[in-house]
Amino acid sequence: MLTYAAVFLIALAAAFILTPIIRNLARRWDSLVDTPSAARHVHTIPIPRVGGIAIFVAFMAGIGGAFFFELGKRLEEAASLSFRFLLPCIAMFALGLADDIRRLRAGLKFAIEVAIAVWFHLSVQGITTLPNPLTGSVIELGIWGLPITALWLVGISNAFNLIDGVDGLSAGAALFSTLTLAYVAAANDNVALAIFLCALAGGTAGFLKYNFNPATIFMGDCGSLFIGFTLAGLALLHAQKSATIVTVTIPLLTFGLPIMETALSIGRRFLAGKPIFEADRRHMHHQLLARGYSQRATTILLYGLCAFFALMSLLAYNSPNRLLGLILLTLGIVIWIAVQHFGYHEFGEIGRVIQRSLNQRVIIANNIRVHGLIESLTRSESFEEFYTHLAECFETTDFTRVEVHLPLEYAWHIKEHNAFRFARRGALTIAAWTAGCAAEGNRPLAKLIIPLAFDDGREGSLELHRRPDSDMLFDVNLLFGKLRAVIEQTARRLASHTPEPIPARDGFDSGSASLPKVIRP
Repeated sequence: MLTYAAVFLIALAAAFILTPIIRNLARRWDSLVDTPSAARHVHTIPIPRVGGIAIFVAFMAGIGGAFFFELGKRLEEAASLSFRFLLPCIAMFALGLADDIRRLRAGLKFAIEVAIAVWFHLSVQGITTLPNPLTGSVIELGIWGLPITALWLVGISNAFNLIDGVDGLSAGAALFSTLTLAYVAAANDNVALAIFLCALAGGTAGFLKYNFNPATIFMGDCGSLFIGFTLAGLALLHAQKSATIVTVTIPLLTFGLPIMETALSIGRRFLAGKPIFEADRRHMHHQLLARGYSQRATTILLYGLCAFFALMSLLAYNSPNRLLGLILLTLGIVIWIAVQHFGYHEFGEIGRVIQRSLNQRVIIANNIRVHGLIESLTRSESFEEFYTHLAECFETTDFTRVEVHLPLEYAWHIKEHNAFRFARRGALTIAAWTAGCAAEGNRPLAKLIIPLAFDDGREGSLELHRRPDSDMLFDVNLLFGKLRAVIEQTARRLASHTPEPIPARDGFDSGSASLPKVIRP
């Protein structure tokens, strides 16, 4: 443990000393300074963006310092693998630095990242097997190992780059991940892996002093891509050494925040029909800032989420396999609560789709019943039957109140019905139906008006009232299409078989004295 602590402290001191030097030098060149221009930027003053140089140099210093300790000599036994591992990491750092200086095209940058990942797969270690959670055996990936390895390395590299949008977040998340993996490596007596992780943790911690809010330097792509790629590669070496459910789960949990951010970004952009690589201002830290949290509070809240992921990964490592399902269930619940707190309405729509899917059987049954009742409506021989079938149809829907407005000349003689209340307004007969479970209240109802146009030039309407927060468990197109047409045809047919009405007066005939008060919508 003394060697691990020494490696950490060497890297920590190197980053602590180098970071302000690099910051002051970078201020002399405009190409190395990040000027707030894009809408997604949260800083307001120009800040150097090549702090990753200090992290990289400190990392190499920590590894070099390990050779002066007894335990560090174990690195000599793995010298070949260590050298082959470091070369792609250096290449990823160089790519990030070139992007910080020249701003490479996104397509070119991505192609080089994939090439470096393929190099890592061929020269160091690739994902060749995955555990089968059902049988406990391993699945040989064969040729699929290469694209999965590239996806893992490139994905995690860009995931740490994606969360580097608020002071100290990416470096802090990397520190949580690095320390967690270092503990697991040391516990498994994987000395070389633990030394690499301790060196990276020290370099990140020393840099974080200047990157935490208010930041005076950013790590840039040379820092985020290097950290992400190195951590992804070290986690891959650990997981492939013993391809079990736990060893594969630990890296996924350890990188929980960047993976979660990447998944949410891709998911919400896909659901919104936008390019999944399009930059925006709706990342988790942006959502928290929009809710009124300060940069410092936002970073600390997301640190708490990182700590939770780290705790879950350590529980998964130290717990029997039978508890892994419970740990993942707890993790899923917390993630769901967190997503709700971030206010992503895209994922709220998924819940609505699921709810509609669960209600689909009820909707189909209601639609079939509405179709049958509409067909019965066409066979009505009187307005009494007409309103009876209408009431049965409305009972199938979730409307709380329905008003049928027909020309007075069509239905002047209708005064009573067990499901409707009748009144007159001008030249219209108003038949009002109310659901038996409708409760009176002060909250206004939503109103849907369907105009009725008859072939003799007269007009009417169908007014449908419902609670705004209730779901329609039937196809509303039935009302606009089939029901509307049937009401127009049937009312006109029935009116043509009734006697001519008495000349219209301000009220109904002498029997109107017993009618209810005129209904107002």
